[in-house]
Amino acid sequence: MKHALRKFSLVALPVVGILLAAPAAHAQQAVGDVIKAGKEDANKLIRAYIEPGGKAVGHGLNGNWFNSGKAMELGKFDVRVFATGVFTPEEQTSFDISKLELKKIRLASGESSIAPTVFGGKEEGPEMVVYGRNPLTNREEELTRFNTPGGIGFKNLPVPMVQASFGLVLDTEVAVRFFPKTTYEEYSANLWGVGLKHGLKQYLPGISAIPGFDIAALGGYTYFETTADLDLAPDPAASRTAQQQQAGYYDNQQLVFTTKAWTASLIASKNLKVLTVYGGVKYSHVTTDVNVNGRYPVTSFQVTPPNRYIEDVVDPVMVNVEDSQYGLVGGLRLKLLIFSLYAEGTMAKYPSATAGLGIGFN
Repeated sequence: MKHALRKFSLVALPVVGILLAAPAAHAQQAVGDVIKAGKEDANKLIRAYIEPGGKAVGHGLNGNWFNSGKAMELGKFDVRVFATGVFTPEEQTSFDISKLELKKIRLASGESSIAPTVFGGKEEGPEMVVYGRNPLTNREEELTRFNTPGGIGFKNLPVPMVQASFGLVLDTEVAVRFFPKTTYEEYSANLWGVGLKHGLKQYLPGISAIPGFDIAALGGYTYFETTADLDLAPDPAASRTAQQQQAGYYDNQQLVFTTKAWTASLIASKNLKVLTVYGGVKYSHVTTDVNVNGRYPVTSFQVTPPNRYIEDVVDPVMVNVEDSQYGLVGGLRLKLLIFSLYAEGTMAKYPSATAGLGIGFN
C-alpha cells in the first residue's frame, strides 16, 4: 500500500526530476493490499491521498498563459521557459481516515486516524488492517496489514513549462504548449496545450486613447497524461485456474494519471518602455482522472477446498477529481533587447507564483 500510493505521487507530479526518477520499490504486493479491500474502499482511500495533487497539478498547468494585455502583432513571436509553483493549503496535507467510511479496511489498535496526503510529511501514516470473511468459519479474518504512505514532504508543487506564442491578424495571439510522449523505464508522459488571446482595446474607443495601456481576454487548455506500468503477481499459496497460470495473463497492468485544465482571464497592462506591468481576474478549472487499469489477481476465500483461491479484479480504481477557483493575478515583464524576464503571482484558493525567461521579437 505504501509504495503503491507513493507511486501515485511520483506519477502525479509533472516535475522532470520526479517524473523520470525510478520508484523506490515496485508496487506489486502494495497494490494488492489496496485491491484486497474491494473497489469501494480502494477508491476512497486513494482519492483522499491523491486529491490535493490532482487539483494542484491542474491549477499549475493553468499558470502564466500571458504576460501582457496586448496581443502580439502579425509575424511577432516569443518562446518562454518558466515554472509555476502552486502552494497547497495546510488543510490539504492530511486527511482523517475515520471519515472515509471504509468497509473492509480498519485502523490497527491504538493508531491515529490522521494520515498524510501526497503533500504531507514523508513519515508513514497509521497502520491499517484488511479483513475478509472466511465462509468456512463465517468469521472475519485478517488478510494483510499496511501503513498508509508518507507524502513528498513539501507543499509547493513546481510545474515547469515551455510555451511558444505567435501574433496573428485582428489583434489576436495564439500560444502552444507541447511535450512529446517520453518514456523512461516504466513511466511515460505527454503534454499539449493551446491558448488564444484577443485584444479588446480596439472595441473601446476611450481606452484606445490611453498610451501604453492595453486590455485583452484570454482562454487556454492544457492536457497532461502520465502512465506507469504495474506488475502485481498472484499469491503463490493460492489456487489458480489453468488460464490464470498462462504466461502474460496478468500483463498490461497500468496506472494512468490524466489532467485536463482550462482557464479564462481578463487582463489589463501598462507598458513603461522596458517594463510591462499587468493584472486581471482569472478562472481556473481542473479535471483529473486517476485509474488503475488491467486485470489483477486477488486472494479470496471459498467454501470448497482449496480454501484460498485467486479472483480476478478488472480496472479496480477509477478516481475523478474536479476543482474550480477564481483568482486575482498580477505580474511584470522586463524586456532587454530580445530577452524577457517574467514574474507572476495569483491570489486564489490554490495560490501560485511563476518565474520565467523568454526570447523573441514581440
